[in-house]
Amino acid sequence: MATQIRIGLFIVVAGIVVVLALGVRRTAGAKDEFRFDAAKLKDHNTWIQVNAEPYQMAPPVAAMCARPVFSDPDPHATSFITVYVNKVGREAMFAEKAQRYPEGSVIVKEKFRSPEDRKPLLYTIMRKRERGYNPKVGNWEFSVVGPDGTQLRETGRLENCQGCHLGKSDSDFVFRPYVKSQ
Repeated sequence: MATQIRIGLFIVVAGIVVVLALGVRRTAGAKDEFRFDAAKLKDHNTWIQVNAEPYQMAPPVAAMCARPVFSDPDPHATSFITVYVNKVGREAMFAEKAQRYPEGSVIVKEKFRSPEDRKPLLYTIMRKRERGYNPKVGNWEFSVVGPDGTQLRETGRLENCQGCHLGKSDSDFVFRPYVKSQ
């Protein structure tokens, strides 16, 4: 009887190890894996800087974000941003009339306290995911990355971000007042 219990326990433990290993492998190679490195924003083969000069967000827009969701610094404590878009989202970003962004589009807002600052406070990122990921806001995923440009603080269906972007359904949930047509 004791041998049967040991064998049963061994099978259960082995099964758990296999399931965990498969889960880790699936996560590591998942289609939705995304890593951000701000140092690569200057790579013009990947990123396009949208606004030449830091753009001051309208205070009412910046104030719409509820501070308690975010840790210090608050991503909207500053009101100056430099925006970048990857090549996938370039056409939609610079289109004269707002259009839907294709899956794989990434928009990065580099946030500063003042237009003279060269050290970012943090980065906020919108990434267009696959259909069904987040229909509430056009399948966008929201992320907050620390000032070092690599430390992911929050990511996913962030209610704080979604609450603000819900009002922009006519432009695929993207604010674009900083865009100058090219």
